[in-house]
Amino acid sequence: MQVKPEQLPNLLRQALAPVYLLYGDEPLQLTEAADAVRRACREQGCEDRQVHCVMPGFDWRLLAADSDTLSLFGGKRLLDLRVPEGKVGNEGARFLSTYAQRPPVDTVLLLMLENPPSAVSKSQWFKRLENRGVAVRVWPLSGQSLVAWLRQRAAEKGLQLTRDALQLLAQRTEGNLLAAAQEIDKIYVLHGPGRIDGEAVKETVADSARYDVFDLTEAMLAGQSARVDRTLAGLHAEGVASAVVLWAVTREIRLLLQFMDARKQGVSVADTARKLRVWDQRRRLVEKALGRLDRKLLHGALLTAAGIDRIIKGLAPGNPWDSLRGLCLALASADERLASLAAQR
Repeated sequence: MQVKPEQLPNLLRQALAPVYLLYGDEPLQLTEAADAVRRACREQGCEDRQVHCVMPGFDWRLLAADSDTLSLFGGKRLLDLRVPEGKVGNEGARFLSTYAQRPPVDTVLLLMLENPPSAVSKSQWFKRLENRGVAVRVWPLSGQSLVAWLRQRAAEKGLQLTRDALQLLAQRTEGNLLAAAQEIDKIYVLHGPGRIDGEAVKETVADSARYDVFDLTEAMLAGQSARVDRTLAGLHAEGVASAVVLWAVTREIRLLLQFMDARKQGVSVADTARKLRVWDQRRRLVEKALGRLDRKLLHGALLTAAGIDRIIKGLAPGNPWDSLRGLCLALASADERLASLAAQR
């Protein structure tokens, strides 16, 4: 059974499932979900815990021996299996597939996959474990999802953050949930429970936002110009290579042109997305961008990108970051004038 992270606490108050499968690339949510499972197991009588960490060279036979041993004795046990690199390999896949078919009695398997490959949920062993118990996928949070998480987190401390306080906190901690949780704790210590406005957040919270090029392209497709500007400035400050940013932006431009070409031939966006392996959440962003941008602007953006590439390589004068800003804002706002200005910088 697949559930959202926020649904897990209610499920854990019920009878324990034989398997808890936690996976994703947001470390704080992953760690807290695993801690919640461990706590529930202790509260419901799991007196013993066997911990295994799967690293290169891990001997799955040891785990098989432990799982067999656990089933021979009385009392509930927790088999805590951590996979920091997110890959179990062929031997691990065989063990987990077999385990899912015949899980030991009075045993709870907690499997935590950090940064797993995107296709992991389609594997046979994964599906078998998912059918046996509870699977929770964690995502990096942004936009309204991040704001909702911050509101809930603050409410648990007795804090009522105003709208401007939430927005400012989200801006300063985007991409860094651990920092966000720490800042909420700091606000609580300094101000105590109650109403917190934007001015209090401004004085208390450091700017701990982390960005990657995918945050930038997501904001660009969504038409969020302010977020594009903020993310691009963050990438520059963090020392991300301008060539990497240009690669990511150019890739999105070419992707949008592929969708336009397919639409011209009568192919639906959904069918094109399946062919190009664009997942549902990203497909919605693509659809939003297609409703805002036209072919002329996208072709012009490609020419601008070629000019920025020459600047990066030292073949033309200019500041690549200024030009990237103009290009990204042009794509976010559908303003051709910004793209033209970007080409001139």
